[in-house]
Amino acid sequence: MSTLQEELQQLLPLDQLEAMSGEEVVGSVAMDLYRAEFATIRECGPELPQVLRDVILIIDLDTELSMNGMTGFLENASGGFLQETITAMQRIGNEADAEILMSIQHELSASGVTSEQLRQNVNALSEHDVATSLKTHGPHIHEVLQRVELQAGSLSMQEDNEEVFDLLYQYVDNNKDSLRQEIEQILMN
Repeated sequence: MSTLQEELQQLLPLDQLEAMSGEEVVGSVAMDLYRAEFATIRECGPELPQVLRDVILIIDLDTELSMNGMTGFLENASGGFLQETITAMQRIGNEADAEILMSIQHELSASGVTSEQLRQNVNALSEHDVATSLKTHGPHIHEVLQRVELQAGSLSMQEDNEEVFDLLYQYVDNNKDSLRQEIEQILMN
C-alpha cells in the first residue's frame, strides 16, 4: 500500500465516510490536514479525489487569510494553486469570491508578479530576519501586494467564513458518492 493510500485511508476511512455529513468530512480534513503524518496528501494535488482537493484548497485559503492575509497565502506554497482555488470556489457555488480571486490573479499577472517569485523572496530571508513586505519584495511588488490586500478585503471569507463553509459542506454532501468512488479507486491501485 502506498503512502498516499495509507494517509487517505486514515484521513477519510471509507467505512465511516457514508455516515458522515459534509460538515463532518470538512471538519475531519481540517483537523488533520496539517499533521505531519498527512504530508503526502498535501503534496499530491491532482492525484487526490477532486472533492477532497477542493476541500483542501479552501481550507488552505481560509487558514492563510486568517493567519497572514492574502499576501501570506500568495507567498506560501498554497499561492501556487490560486487558479485551482478559484475553480474550487466556483465548484462550490461561491462565484463572488471566485471573481475577487480572479481579479487578484489578474492584478498579479498584469504587474508581472508570480507566486513563485514571492515565495523565492520569502525563502531568501534568513530565519531571524524581521521583514516587511517592502523589505522582502521591494517597492514595486509591495505596491502590488497592497492593492491585492485591498481587493482581498472584499472576500466573504474575510468577514464571515461561515457562508463559504456552508457552501463547502453542501458541495461535499452533494458529491459524497463521487468522493467515495474516487477514494475506492485510489485504494484499489
